[in-house]
Amino acid sequence: MNHLIRLAAAAAALCLGAVGPVLAQAPDDLLPAATGKDVVVRVCTACHDATQFAYARHTPDEWDNEIVKMQSAGAEMTAEEQLAISAYLAKNLPRSAPAAPAALSDAKGPPG
Repeated sequence: MNHLIRLAAAAAALCLGAVGPVLAQAPDDLLPAATGKDVVVRVCTACHDATQFAYARHTPDEWDNEIVKMQSAGAEMTAEEQLAISAYLAKNLPRSAPAAPAALSDAKGPPG
């Protein structure tokens, strides 16, 4: 019976060891796979965990403002990297389009 307990404990440890890496995803896994992701990961995650911006949604101009703000705070990137980051963020983390206004109801109201 004792060997069954040890066997069960060993099996549990193996399962946890196999599941652990899956549960511990790298922060950059939150970012959509697309052109420019490698630059975003290299430049932006030098100071930030990807969770700090992966769920942000901005217009292209707002993303450009964020990039300029980060540069003024010390983020280092070439002009090409800046363009790649801007394009990636604008395309993959865009601000949602505003919802279409509800159709106006008939001004006369329901028949009555």
